[in-house]
Amino acid sequence: MTFRRAAALSTAAAFLPISLALGAAPASASVGSSIAATAQANLGDKNCMTNSAGGTGYYTSCNGEAWCADFAKWVWAQNGVDVTGLTSGAGSFGRYNGGLHSTPHVGDTILFNYNGYDYADHIAIVTAVGNGTVTTIGGNEHGVHGNWSATSIVQQSTHSSAIGYSWGGQRISGYVSPIGGTDSGASNAPAPALPPGNHVYDNIRFANGTWQGAALADGGADVSQVVTASLPNGDTHVITLVNGSVYDNVRFANGTWQGAALADGGGSVDQIAAVGMPNGDMHLVTLSRGSVYDNVRFANGTWQGAALADGGGSVGAISAAALPNGDMHLVTLSGGSVYDNVRFANGTWQGAAVADGGGHVTSIATVGMPNGDMHLETLTGGSVYDNIRFANGTWQGAAVADGGGHTDAISVAALPNGDMHLVTLGGGVVYDNVRYAGGSWQGAQVADGSGSVNAISATGMPNGDMHLETLAK
Repeated sequence: MTFRRAAALSTAAAFLPISLALGAAPASASVGSSIAATAQANLGDKNCMTNSAGGTGYYTSCNGEAWCADFAKWVWAQNGVDVTGLTSGAGSFGRYNGGLHSTPHVGDTILFNYNGYDYADHIAIVTAVGNGTVTTIGGNEHGVHGNWSATSIVQQSTHSSAIGYSWGGQRISGYVSPIGGTDSGASNAPAPALPPGNHVYDNIRFANGTWQGAALADGGADVSQVVTASLPNGDTHVITLVNGSVYDNVRFANGTWQGAALADGGGSVDQIAAVGMPNGDMHLVTLSRGSVYDNVRFANGTWQGAALADGGGSVGAISAAALPNGDMHLVTLSGGSVYDNVRFANGTWQGAAVADGGGHVTSIATVGMPNGDMHLETLTGGSVYDNIRFANGTWQGAAVADGGGHTDAISVAALPNGDMHLVTLGGGVVYDNVRYAGGSWQGAQVADGSGSVNAISATGMPNGDMHLETLAK
């Protein structure tokens, strides 16, 4: 991801530390939504194309200059914002309305590599805000979703909102709020701030059995899969798959978010799985063209790098589970049959062994339990079966856990008290069933009845909470 520099008012090569001001109040929600809608209406346009208002280009963008500031100023002006003092240089925004602040709002601008006086490398419009992420739309940007383009366009991206975060080699300096503004009334109603596509929501089932409710965790538009992993320190990793690349976001134990960071930019990943280990490491397992790769994020935050774990070339689905003794189980689905491979705590592998040879399984989910057992959930013909690999290595055999015949996807999470949650998705609705430590079942209950969910992932936390991540449009 690269973009051309905005027109400079200074040729400073080094960027000074920025002191963030309190800034003025952000635009109202309706004005912010209208600003976002205007930016979205021009996605994909070049510098001198007909804009959404019927004119040509954005202020002086047709002159062949770097035009990101022209675009941002134009979008604001279309929505009645006072743009007095703003120029075609991105740095002019740094002196506007009290200067930069650290908390993004829909309708704000985001400034990159501001020198604290008169120059910035780039500017864009904030169109959505998640937990630790922002979605932005900027003019004069190159490429769509990482693909190079010969000419610059209006482009959308989602990344961390943290001050200092490096996106495309340029660091976030802060955010600037507009002065004034009116609701454009586009289509007689404010346009949604979120772009179309899949978005990630985080819901918490607290240890007392109550639910927090789904909250936006990633407003990106192109997420195809989300998985979760919990660590012993209470951090939760929310890992997303976007156009073949993998991003890792951390929800720290105190409830703040790191923001999504690239974990695997190969661009050929088809499916992901992740699991937190007792020693604080996390395994990120990826499936690419039928082969499986294992990457380790060590407890100190460094990565091992992806290593081939199964090169058979015929794997269609993956899952991973951690046991208290430090072993990790890599479970794979190939030709409707399920295979279990163990990566022992010392780093050696057992080799894949048949765990379910029925030949009709379409989806799998696994979880390790505090007592050393592992539960393997399989989906066949819309019904869910629960199999247990006991701590001594023997298997119970698959037993019906949900015979409704309407399940589309499954996930499973273990709690410290020995309870296991079986989370199922059917017809866009999410259900939560509990298998208590004693072996009895609660029965499936609606956890998200919105009807718009298309993917799920769940993980149990050390404090007894459970995080449920959902993908919904």
